[in-house]
Amino acid sequence: MKIAHICRPLIQPAGTERSAVEMASEMAKQGLEVRIYTPELREDLFGGIAKTVDVEEVGVPSSPLFDFYFDLILAKRLVSEACKWADVLILHHGHPVASFAITRFSKTCIPFYHIDRWDRNMWGALRPIERIYTFPLNALELKSLREIPLVFANSESLANTIRRQEPRAKVVPITIGVDTSKFSPKWERDDGFIMMGGRFHPMNNFDLGIAAVCRTPFKLIISGIVEDKTLWYYRHLKRVLSRNPELRERVVIETNGEDGLIDRLQRCSLFFSPRIYDYLGHAALEPMACAKPVVQLMTQTRFEDDPPIILCRNDPNEWRNAATALLDDPKSRKELGRKSYEFVHEKHSLKLTVSQILHFAADLFRNQGK
Repeated sequence: MKIAHICRPLIQPAGTERSAVEMASEMAKQGLEVRIYTPELREDLFGGIAKTVDVEEVGVPSSPLFDFYFDLILAKRLVSEACKWADVLILHHGHPVASFAITRFSKTCIPFYHIDRWDRNMWGALRPIERIYTFPLNALELKSLREIPLVFANSESLANTIRRQEPRAKVVPITIGVDTSKFSPKWERDDGFIMMGGRFHPMNNFDLGIAAVCRTPFKLIISGIVEDKTLWYYRHLKRVLSRNPELRERVVIETNGEDGLIDRLQRCSLFFSPRIYDYLGHAALEPMACAKPVVQLMTQTRFEDDPPIILCRNDPNEWRNAATALLDDPKSRKELGRKSYEFVHEKHSLKLTVSQILHFAADLFRNQGK
């Protein structure tokens, strides 16, 4: 069974890109024939892990306008190339094109949703035009969801969102997997600072973490990813710090490569995850794999799989108190970190993720071949 992963340009070291590349790499390690089809790949992305996988770079015109619609054009071109080789396609972007792969090429094609495309908060200042802008796309997307036999989502939460949009969609949640061969503990390393990480995007809510360390002696390192479309938020955070000399001395914004990110995670004392989502993403699971305690925004009373995390409301005082309690108690901090490490190994390993994907993909491929 030959598997192709279809991705938009693999440039930024963020969650969706990491999921696609690390899944493909793990499949290759397990002896499967696997390729990534993308318009562009940054060679050093995630420490050059993509070198462990065959990558087909397919030239396409680029356009920053009408981003979601361009994804469809891009995906259609990539799918057309991948169908010349693959038995199964996993579509990480341009999801409505899945029905095109099935009807035009008679291929097994499974769209994999990594973000809630229907969350209007993702649009920021463009939210007033979101309904008009996405109306044609939504029609295509819902039609595809009705027609295709299987959809992957990166959490039960996102699977439920897709089902609400289209009740006839056959959605299977797939565990977000962490490469624990890289994200692993250095048990003796604990340098006393707090860390946050992820894209510089308002949904990651870094303002809350910065507010929490006000009027404290705590040092905070934000290891982030800068993108053109949310450059305004990165600049906003820089302005917040520049206007507050007391914070400027203790809050550091960095853009680290893979080795730098892992080093920071292994050396921090705890991790803040104030992101406005109701499931744990890579940004929280990776420090947990490094045996670090995570303080998470309480978007709901219970998170999937009951992770050993500390939940705080959207109140800087709660986060400040949680950080103080952990930093003042190294024994409790280490114990919570150990539970975090065990949780990721048991429920969020990359091998488990790939095992789930292969189980459902192989079953669908066999049934469609009958």
